[in-house]
Amino acid sequence: MFQSFSQDFSKYKDTTFINLNNGTLGLSPSIVIDQQKAELENFERNTSSGYGDAWGRLWKIQQGLGQFLKSRPQDLFLRPNVTLALNEIIMGLQLPANSEILTNTFEYGAIVNILKHKCQRDGLSLRTEDLSALYECSDDEAVIEVILKTISPKTRMLLISHIFTGNGLIVPLGKLARALREKGVLLVVDGAHAPGLLNLDFTQDLAEVDYYAGNLHKWFMGPKGTAFGWAHADHQGSMKPQYGSWTTSENPPPNMANFGHSGEFASRMLWSHSQSFSSYYGLESALAYWDLHRPEVIRQQIQMRMTYLKNSLDVAGVSVLAKNYNSAFLCYNSSEFSKAQFQGIFLKETPLQVGLPRLPGAQILRLTPHIHNTQVELTEAVRILKSHR
Repeated sequence: MFQSFSQDFSKYKDTTFINLNNGTLGLSPSIVIDQQKAELENFERNTSSGYGDAWGRLWKIQQGLGQFLKSRPQDLFLRPNVTLALNEIIMGLQLPANSEILTNTFEYGAIVNILKHKCQRDGLSLRTEDLSALYECSDDEAVIEVILKTISPKTRMLLISHIFTGNGLIVPLGKLARALREKGVLLVVDGAHAPGLLNLDFTQDLAEVDYYAGNLHKWFMGPKGTAFGWAHADHQGSMKPQYGSWTTSENPPPNMANFGHSGEFASRMLWSHSQSFSSYYGLESALAYWDLHRPEVIRQQIQMRMTYLKNSLDVAGVSVLAKNYNSAFLCYNSSEFSKAQFQGIFLKETPLQVGLPRLPGAQILRLTPHIHNTQVELTEAVRILKSHR
């Protein structure tokens, strides 16, 4: 039996359906939503002081996030989602003329479009490689070998996911980063699915990655509209913010000087325009929730739910796409469920909600359970899925 977390989500979770699409937007514990609502009300009572007093508090939140990610807070910046964070990174980095950017057929379409925009604006070339050979890999070394074979003499930047959204494969970034540094190729990582699901460490395994961005509203269970970007200290001086505001100057207003150190990377990358900060303040409750239940326990409980689903479907003769290597979540070719019809992202005439990403030539059925999912829900999900075989 799984550890029960139902009481932590009961205030806002809709129990009329089974949500196995946490990989798109995860549910937040009730305390996170409650804090957001309270912060929005407090802000509305005095918007001027709420705006003026925000910066020191935001810096403390960034410090707390840095502790969770094992990162220096001065290497981070907050954004509403990973697409915006990667826009800042990709559009802001400087590449030599006639450089080639390399990506692959497993990447998320919106991120590939950033690369296309970058190449069109800066006169660069974009090459997309098929990484289907990764399905045959059984260890990190084989994965690295497949990826490195795609590098050409012109390649100056590789965009790759930490966890591929359509098949759950995990890229061994530490080893890949070291290999690419030897070749002079920048590594930019779409970490949309990793925070919360994996134990990230920017002081050890990820220390030689060049740029990274991740969502906080998926597996981390943070407020919707929270994400982060990270840049290696070696590149922060050359990375250009994509817009100007108060903190892009070395002499910001005195209240904004409470955020980090004026003129440094984190300060330059701060969104310092007028806004409500209720979503970012909700990260305080999300971080407290992880501290209370301990990250290793939450990740273990997520994996127990994944294992239950995988083993139950294995018995029914259904195999995940990634059979030989580490997969962070469960992805199946939808043709395995020959009777399945979909109404949006629901299996038609059932209460089961799934993810439906696409890969070249294939419609994928993705199962991404989280700690709010109960034993009863997952048992029913297995029954429904088996009935669609």
